[in-house]
Amino acid sequence: MPWQAEDIVAVRREMLDLLRQQMEALDSPQGLTDSLLIECYNRQGRVQELREKLQAISSNQEAFSKPEDAAMPLAA
Repeated sequence: MPWQAEDIVAVRREMLDLLRQQMEALDSPQGLTDSLLIECYNRQGRVQELREKLQAISSNQEAFSKPEDAAMPLAA
C-alpha cells in the first residue's frame, strides 16, 4: 500500500500529541505518580512504534523512487 502524504502527516501528528502529553505529565504539579508513570511508559512505547513506522515508510519510498536501471554496468 503506497503511503500518502496525509498518512505520514497523521503519524507525525500522533507522535507530537503523545510527546506533548509526556511533557504535560512530567510537568504535572501532582508529581509523577505510579499511574502517570505507567501512562508515560505506554505513550513512549507507542511513540517508538510510530518512529519505526515512519522509518519503514521512508525506506520503502526511497526504494520505490530509485530506478532499477540506475546502476548500469560500464561497457568493456
